[in-house]
Parts: sequence; C-alpha cells; structure tokens
Amino acid sequence: MEGPKVSYRCNVRQYFNEEMLTYKEATTLSSFDDALEELKLLKENGKYTFVLIPEGEVVDPGDRGYIGRHRSAFLRSSKDLASLVSKISGVMREIFAAEKVIAKAWNTAVGAVHQQADKDSMRALQSQPNGYEITFTLLNPQPSHVRASWNIQEATKRYLSPLLSALHDYTNIKVKSQYLHSTNIGVRPKVDQVGGYALNIDQLPHIINPIEAFLGSHVSNNPNLNFILYIPLRDQSPLFIYNQNGEKVASNAFLSPRWGGFLVHNVRVEENASLPVDVQIDERPVMQVFAAQLRLLLGVSPLHHGLAVEEAPAGNAVITDWELDLWLRSHCLENLASSVATLNSLAQLLEKIGNIVINDDIGREVERAVEQIQISHTALSQGQLRDAYLSSRQAKQFSEKAFFDPSLLELLYFPEDQKFAIYIPLFLPIGIPVVMSVLQSLKYLRKKNKQKME
Repeated sequence: MEGPKVSYRCNVRQYFNEEMLTYKEATTLSSFDDALEELKLLKENGKYTFVLIPEGEVVDPGDRGYIGRHRSAFLRSSKDLASLVSKISGVMREIFAAEKVIAKAWNTAVGAVHQQADKDSMRALQSQPNGYEITFTLLNPQPSHVRASWNIQEATKRYLSPLLSALHDYTNIKVKSQYLHSTNIGVRPKVDQVGGYALNIDQLPHIINPIEAFLGSHVSNNPNLNFILYIPLRDQSPLFIYNQNGEKVASNAFLSPRWGGFLVHNVRVEENASLPVDVQIDERPVMQVFAAQLRLLLGVSPLHHGLAVEEAPAGNAVITDWELDLWLRSHCLENLASSVATLNSLAQLLEKIGNIVINDDIGREVERAVEQIQISHTALSQGQLRDAYLSSRQAKQFSEKAFFDPSLLELLYFPEDQKFAIYIPLFLPIGIPVVMSVLQSLKYLRKKNKQKME
C-alpha cells in the first residue's frame, strides 16, 4: 500500500512591528520564542515560522539553529541561500513534519512488515477514540514499618495538567490514584556489591504479574496506564534497578510497553526508629519520571533525525506545540489507515459469508465512516490538522461500530459448512422413515399398475 504523501506551502515576509519589539526586548531565544507565541500571530496546528536572525545579535541562534517550544525555528541568516534553504528543508521534513515518523505510523496501522524491530511503535499505545485511563499507585508492602503518603492530586495538577490540557480537545484522559498495602512484587532481589539490593533486567518482567491483579485496571473498557511508586521492604532496602550493562539506572525506574511505569522509592528507616515511620513523598522527582514515561507510552518519542540543531526542552509543559502537532498527524494517519482496513475487512467478510444481512444501522455507520474519512482527507490536504484528526477519530469509531455490530457477530460463528453438522442430526432420524415410506409406496403403485395391465 502506498504511503502518505506530504506537500508543503510556504511564503516569505518581513517582520511585523510587534515582532520587532519583542525581538529587541528578548534576552534569550527561549524568551523570544515565548514572546512570539504571546502575540498569537501564528497559533494554528501544522503551521510553522522560521525566523532568520543576523549573526552577532543578542539572541543569535548560532550555526546549529534553535527549535523553540512552540511552532518557531530560529536560524542564522546567510548569504548562501542554497545552504539556508537546505537547512530549512531539513528542519521542516525531519522535525516539524517528521516524514519518517508519520510514514512509520501509516505502515504500522496498515499492517506493513517492518524490516527491523521498532521500539517506539511497540512501546506506545495505539490511538484510542474513547481515550485512556491513568492510575497512580503507591505500593507499600510493609505499612507496619512505613506509613507513606503523597498528595497525588496536587502533583497531577502541577506537573501533568499542561499535558492533559494540551490533549483535552483530542482525547479523554481520566486520572485515578490508589494506595496498595501488604502486596509485594514477588521477586527476590539480589545483594549488590555496595551493600544494597539489586533488581536485574531479567527480573523486571516478573514484577508486573504478582501485583497486576490488585491494581483494578480491568474495571474499565478503556486502555489503562499504570504508574507504580514502590517502597521496598525494610530487609530489601535500599533497592536499585540495574540495566543490561550492570549499571544502576539513574531514575531507578523502568517502563513496561503499553502497560505503564514502575519506580522504586527507597525510604531510610533508622534501626531504633519508632514504627511505623511517617514518610511524605516528594512528588516532584516522582512525577518527572512518570511524565517522561507517559510521553513515551502516548507516542511522544524523541526524534532520531541526526540534525545538528538545538531543541528547547518541553519543561513544565511536558509536550511542545510542534510535538503535539506531530502526535495529531501520526495518530490521524493511524486512525485513517485503521478505518480503511476495518471497512475493507467488513467488505471481504460480506463476500465470504453471503447469508449475512446488513441492517440499516450498520449501513449508516459505514456511510458515516466513509464520510468522515473523506472529510479528514480534505482537511489534511488543506493543512487543517485539528479538524483532520477529529474527523479521523470519528471515522475509526464508526467503522469499528459497524464491524463489531452484534447482528454480524451472531452469524460469524454460523457459516454455511456448519449448517449440515447442525441440521443432519435433527432431520436424519425423521428423514429415513419418510424416505422408506415413499419407496414402499412407489413399489406398491408399480405392482398394482402391473396387475391391472395383466
């Protein structure tokens, strides 16, 4: 299947007076980027600005260039137009549009076979029209020794609300929290060389299963992402996670693809301390780790472009504006590819099983899906990224609703070749006496006709 085609439209202009005023007042490229965003001259998804700055200025981007947190790139102006155009093209295609990323998203959605393992696509959740659920769990196996508490509601508001607000118009994310006591990870750590305890990389997959049954993530039909803060047992503390090279993991955490994250939080308990020890969790380093893991699980992965350009970190925003555009673009293509594949599967199913009756409700869902696919295509071609994504999300909902309609599922397990296996045991015992009676009647009639002729 042919991949997505990307086209660009560009124009060149002089600066506006408001932009020049902010430029003169800026002391750093970051502050200049934020000031341009406040002007609200360009806030549409999928539209970007390249600002060319002369060499030697206060906010000189240098030879490398600078990618802001919003939708602007800052490059040093040059008389070598060919080199400048090449750099602009590289930033546009490799970072803002990320053609390789969206091509990968399309190929993954249509079922193309990758030449090599793709960690990013295997790690991130697929696009979900109904949204996601996030559960933060404080796992304390020894509440009799450590009485831990955290203000997860305030921490979520402070450190994750920018990300949740950015995605609010495009997906529904519900956040929950819970305490889980007297439940251990079920893995025996090994003693390390410095007197602590170690969890090796081969032990990490066995940590999830013993605790998953207690997390309650099965109560929802939506995908659930679990983020666990684990306080080790007193006789297994301090506990550290080691990577495949035998080195300590700096974050003391690991990520489970499409499931969530796990963070070990060591608590120091003195020998003669009165038990239980009250511990107030410092949420800031914890949420920094969980926010980084959440980015990866939602598909906001670092770009491997190889360009010598500086990128502004997302900071407290968790996700930059151009990363949000990339997320919308790749998930839009994923939704469209999934919708088309679902409708094609439905058509093939109808050709294979001819006795399926399509009722009016299914027909309307198919028509709505096709309509939303066409609307999304049109919006994409016009650069209306937000509208394109919302239409693609509806297309996926309508196509899946049509394919999984209960009236179709009833007939999927009753094909033509199984009718004989069902009906023969019912009618064969009745049919044999009937056939024998018919044969006896025919013999009698023939014999009677023969006697009359004689």
